[in-house]
Amino acid sequence: MKTITTVMGDTWDTVALRAYGNVLRTQELMEARENVRLLDIEVFPGGVVVFAPDVTDTYTVGDLPEWRK
Repeated sequence: MKTITTVMGDTWDTVALRAYGNVLRTQELMEARENVRLLDIEVFPGGVVVFAPDVTDTYTVGDLPEWRK
């Protein structure tokens, strides 16, 4: 698990983008047990440490839309 230190104006999706390179990982970031205390924050001040749990892509060909196969 790595940590991301916010800069003023960060939101959950911008933190997810920095942590994982993908805003679609925002849910995993917010559901991390270590981040529960931060869930009331919509726009972060600077210097808040957000925990980014390790995630693995579990996509299979069957999960992909036809145009991506």
